[in-house]
Amino acid sequence: MSDIETRLEDMLFDYQTTYKTDYRHGQIRAPVFTKYEEKPKCLSIRPPPLKDVHTLTPWKTAPVPFSLWHKPHPILRKDPNKVQEPYVKQPDTELAQVIKTRPRIVMTPAVSVDDIECAESRAILCDAMYTSTAARMNREAVPDYVNMKAPLSPLPAPANPVTLPRLRHPYVSPEWRMDTVSWDKQQLRSYCDPTKEFWLRHKLTPCSACKETEIMEAHRRQQYQRQIKNYTMK
Repeated sequence: MSDIETRLEDMLFDYQTTYKTDYRHGQIRAPVFTKYEEKPKCLSIRPPPLKDVHTLTPWKTAPVPFSLWHKPHPILRKDPNKVQEPYVKQPDTELAQVIKTRPRIVMTPAVSVDDIECAESRAILCDAMYTSTAARMNREAVPDYVNMKAPLSPLPAPANPVTLPRLRHPYVSPEWRMDTVSWDKQQLRSYCDPTKEFWLRHKLTPCSACKETEIMEAHRRQQYQRQIKNYTMK
């Protein structure tokens, strides 16, 4: 091996193990774990800035309220600015005493509903087992609400009915009625067909076809009579 090869070999290969030479370039540090930070929630969308319609400049005074032109309902007289009260079911103070004193009811799955001491267990059993599908769907579809009654309107103005005179036939003097009766008696009341009477009043002109048909029918009648006569003579 020449001197150059020996020198290059010492520069490139130091003949040391991987444990001594590798993985020594950086310092070993503890891992950095990702920390989740919840973003702030925006509960409502920020309204756009108000501007004047004519000058298109920002509105300097107080903003116009949204319910400026809101008016009560013309029939129910409900104020849109007042929120409807939520429905709160009143507690039944006598329910527990009624359950304890009424006759016992035992239904499938053979559990005495009135003897259950825990109110929550009894409510779960009644809602899950003894409530029909239609009643459960109706309960979910129609939420509880508070009935609102419209105020009664004041007394209306007194009625002004229109009275019409009784309908009567016009009066006809006896002289006119006698003339009418005499004229009516002279009228014919029998059935009459004017078309039939018109055509029967005129005699029809015979045609050649009618004459030939009449001659043929007369000849056939004579032949028929001769056959009957010959049959009787035999």
